[in-house]
Amino acid sequence: MASTSPSHGDQTAPADAERTAEMIRILLGLADAAQAVVADVLAEFDVTASAAGVLWALAPGGEPTTLREIAGRLRCDPSTVSLTADKLESLGLVVRQPHPKDGRKRTLILTDRGYELWDAISTRLHGARLFTGLDTSERDALYGLLAQVQLPQQP
Repeated sequence: MASTSPSHGDQTAPADAERTAEMIRILLGLADAAQAVVADVLAEFDVTASAAGVLWALAPGGEPTTLREIAGRLRCDPSTVSLTADKLESLGLVVRQPHPKDGRKRTLILTDRGYELWDAISTRLHGARLFTGLDTSERDALYGLLAQVQLPQQP
């Protein structure tokens, strides 16, 4: 006799979709809170919010990053990154240098003032206490999970 109840997949799909939507809502709320803190710090350094993406791509401790790589990460035209790099360079936050392995390529490197900005952003984000409800092991687990999330690729 055939069962008239929905299959297991039919029951979990709506629940999974609702859970995904709720996770996205929470992440957007956290992103809004973090962006507000970052915008305040950027304003203190006279940096526009539009330059924030380039600055994020230059996270301290990372490999030297070419303008083309930054454009790929930001999904924008390299000329846009070049114009932003010009602005950041005029503010003394970055310098262009030859790539250490391929001198034909140019990389952006944070200056001392750029590191100062990073420290200010990090300190203020920590002070915003976005993750106060989590203990150290829970924050470590969240970090591990978020690092595994893959962003959809643009065509």
